[in-house]
Amino acid sequence: MLEIRLARTPEEREQVFKLCYQIYVEELGWFENCENYEPNHEQKKVEEPLDVSANLFMAFHKNELAGTLRGNYAKNLDSDYYTKLYKMREKARDAHPLSTSITSRLMVQHDLRGTGIGLRMLVSSYNQQFLDGIKFDFIDWEANMILFLKN
Repeated sequence: MLEIRLARTPEEREQVFKLCYQIYVEELGWFENCENYEPNHEQKKVEEPLDVSANLFMAFHKNELAGTLRGNYAKNLDSDYYTKLYKMREKARDAHPLSTSITSRLMVQHDLRGTGIGLRMLVSSYNQQFLDGIKFDFIDWEANMILFLKN
């Protein structure tokens, strides 16, 4: 059984940050000099400024945290950095910033990749975005992540 929902409590958000550490640092070996985050090795978590205003989705498989996805609405961001990076204003025109968002940090536990959990988290996120009036979403992914959805 798979349950996908928003993190509701500070404790659930901490679970997400610890999963990010597990995947980024322990699995992928991204220890330091990371552009967007600084791993907290003492607490074994990865948390960054975008997390403060984010919708953090959690996927539970058999009552265990299996994956996460982060969604940020452009209207809640303090910086123009992502607007410029993704050319959001040029691509979404008048819809930006009130109806645009960024999806990032889509990750699934190693042994559950290829099971469709990632795709189901994206669908859950898009359903929430639709309810919140989002018309354009910009996914922050490396090109090789497309294979993640195909499996």
